[in-house]
Amino acid sequence: MVNFNKVNAKIKDLQNKGIVKPSIGIAKKAVPIKIEGINDHARIRNITLEEAQSFVDTAEVMFDQITRNMYLSKDGSATVLIENHRVISAYRKENFDPAIKAIFKVIENV
Repeated sequence: MVNFNKVNAKIKDLQNKGIVKPSIGIAKKAVPIKIEGINDHARIRNITLEEAQSFVDTAEVMFDQITRNMYLSKDGSATVLIENHRVISAYRKENFDPAIKAIFKVIENV
């Protein structure tokens, strides 16, 4: 079981070091939802609705970003609007930036 208080404290440290942007939001236990659609930004990366749904379904953590949630799984991430459950951004693991990789190290070590 992940201790999200510790995760958020360590992510705050990463933010203070400039590794992770404050806009990442608050780490929480992922609450899977059914995706209702996918916007063009996610399609640019050739991510299908099914693939984005798998990122949500297998997410190890969810970042609450007020109007949207970013689901982060080992295979990829999907950012979903809360109001209509549409994916506005999605990435496969090979496109994770250093910030996301640092977040995974935090999760693995907490």
